[in-house]
Amino acid sequence: MRTHYDILTRVLHWIMAAVIIYATCAGYIMHLVVDSSPRTFNFLSVLNMSLATVGAAIFIVRFIWSFLRPTVHSIKQSDSLQNKMAHLAHSLLYFMMFSVFTSGFLMLKTGYDLFWLIPVNNVISNPEINAFFFMVHRFSCVMLALLVVVHASAALHHHYKRKNNVLHSMVGPAIKVR
Repeated sequence: MRTHYDILTRVLHWIMAAVIIYATCAGYIMHLVVDSSPRTFNFLSVLNMSLATVGAAIFIVRFIWSFLRPTVHSIKQSDSLQNKMAHLAHSLLYFMMFSVFTSGFLMLKTGYDLFWLIPVNNVISNPEINAFFFMVHRFSCVMLALLVVVHASAALHHHYKRKNNVLHSMVGPAIKVR
């Protein structure tokens, strides 16, 4: 009986977590340094867009894999309200990730160089449409950040209050979480 997620699910989860946390922090830091340090802003901007490009590809793999991965039997698959809420929260997380990645690409006024190496052209060159997607991106980033906090809080609640196996199932069998 499988009591933890497979290695691919866990790796994709933690890579996405790192990309989202970094991009959220860098995105807000960029707004603090845009006028005072253009070089820092440009560095963070290219790094943020490059990681988002990689993150978008990983997101697609992760989304498809979520339908194909093996079932974890230690997590009850019932129709309880709690499970429905968890399913809704995960669906919202996926939707917000999709929204952040998509709006992030559509808001770009110019292209960028992926990790300073490979030119990536912008998809839309209409300033009004770019501005619209910039607003969508900002809203989606805030919503994603809030959902990540809720997600992490729920995992910690299950681990420390309910003392069940939810956090352990995403960390893996070899790592003991206290």
